[in-house]
Amino acid sequence: MSEHDRREEICPDCQATEADMDARIIGAGRDKTTGATYPVVTWHTRDCPQYTVDQILIEDGVRRAKEREAWMRVAFPAAHERLSKAASALEDNEAAAPFVAALTELVAAQAQDLDRFVPPDRWARILDRHFPPADQGPTA
Repeated sequence: MSEHDRREEICPDCQATEADMDARIIGAGRDKTTGATYPVVTWHTRDCPQYTVDQILIEDGVRRAKEREAWMRVAFPAAHERLSKAASALEDNEAAAPFVAALTELVAAQAQDLDRFVPPDRWARILDRHFPPADQGPTA
């Protein structure tokens, strides 16, 4: 996005402008015609009710994100362990084997680093290994 794409909105509560503002909120908007994303700048005075609401919502969002992160760091490894045990019990089931193997490998790939998502190209390699295209055999 360039500076030319930036749009400004007047706060309906405080009517602040760049000249008499105390704070600004920068968000994102989407042009209904082109679908392009652009930054939206809204100026506020310090005592603006909308600014107070925005701050409360931002702080609540951060708090909830931290709570989810803490929960995930405990829950994901435990779920991965349960999945591995359940997959071991299904080793003799030929029909389920490729599904179990693919799911187990995908979850293990994510469990290796909980600070990032497994990229789609890695998903594709794993799925191709367990469910190869009809015109080729299993890949490594």
